[in-house]
Amino acid sequence: MLCAAIMTDHWEQVGWERAALAAFANTSNTALQWLLDEKVVKIEDTGSRKGGGTFLVPMNGGIWTMCVSLEEEEITILSRVGFPKQPLCTNYLANSDEEEPRADWQHRMQNLSISCALVCLIVLGSAALVGAFGICKHQISAVLITGVMYLLAGLFAMFTLMIIHFKRVQRVSARGGHVDDTGDGVVGPQAAALPLLSARQFSTSWSLELGWGGVALATTTSLLWILLSKIMRYNPISTMLL
Repeated sequence: MLCAAIMTDHWEQVGWERAALAAFANTSNTALQWLLDEKVVKIEDTGSRKGGGTFLVPMNGGIWTMCVSLEEEEITILSRVGFPKQPLCTNYLANSDEEEPRADWQHRMQNLSISCALVCLIVLGSAALVGAFGICKHQISAVLITGVMYLLAGLFAMFTLMIIHFKRVQRVSARGGHVDDTGDGVVGPQAAALPLLSARQFSTSWSLELGWGGVALATTTSLLWILLSKIMRYNPISTMLL
């Protein structure tokens, strides 16, 4: 469950509050065009007749990716109205200057969650190998170490879950600014969408719930491995065999 949660990309979702967008459009000169049954919003530039523009799209992300939540057919339809051709997924592991700059707070939290997730995967793989060795060779110490390793995997997974949960927490600076100035949910020139970022909504998704279930399962598994080591140590049958 932990591996499945870490490898999926539905930890968080990015959406847009329609009422806030409509209210902003009514109080400014910005024209908004709703597309795909109000799933995507195009910011219209009234002073230009070009086909391009800025699009506000829903997105879903994992620990190291953030992708546009649109089907290929929907992308094709949007391309007719100027949807830019660019990669639909952002890989946080890639270190490329072409990628959008992320806020320093978001960048540090993202890197920390990736580190904890990678440690969790390494510990899970090592625990499986050590546990198999302990069972096959009847090594009590290896079985006990396996229990501790599963407990560590659950601990690092819990760190990852907590970081993802609090990654989008707003921090108010001395000037009252909004720290989360990343371009998640914006496709195209971001300058036109800056006033609309307050209408952006972040929510967690089913991968986070799957991860919490994995943490509970890893903790239970750890206790069972430790109990198995105690049974192997004090079992009279094992003593007679030894």
